[in-house]
Amino acid sequence: MIGYDLQEVKEIKNPQKLLEKIALESEVAYIQKFKCNFQERVASLWSVKEAVFKALDVSEGDISYNEIELCHKENGAPFVRLYGKAKSRFESLNAKKIELSISHQKNVVGCVVVIF
Repeated sequence: MIGYDLQEVKEIKNPQKLLEKIALESEVAYIQKFKCNFQERVASLWSVKEAVFKALDVSEGDISYNEIELCHKENGAPFVRLYGKAKSRFESLNAKKIELSISHQKNVVGCVVVIF
C-alpha cells in the first residue's frame, strides 16, 4: 500500500499548536534540536503522519497521531514506528515493512510511505 502527502509550509499557520496536537515527546525533541526551519519541520512531521494514515487506509479518527512515531537513524534517515491501533492495522495487512521518503523544499514538503 502507498500513502502520499504534500503540504505547503505556509499553510501551517500555528506550527507550535499543530506540534502539540500531533507530536510525541521524541518528535518534539528532534525538531527542537534544529535552530531554523521550525515551520518546515512541523509541516514535514504532519506530512509523514498523513501519508501513513493513507498507506494504512485509515482516517484520523481511526487511529491517533500518537500511534505513529517518526524516528531517525544515526545517519538521519527517517523511519516510522507504529503503536496501538496503527500497529494492529499494519499487522492486519500482513505487512512486513514500512518505508518512507521525505522531501523538503522551501515552500513545500512531501512524504511517500510504502507498506509491503
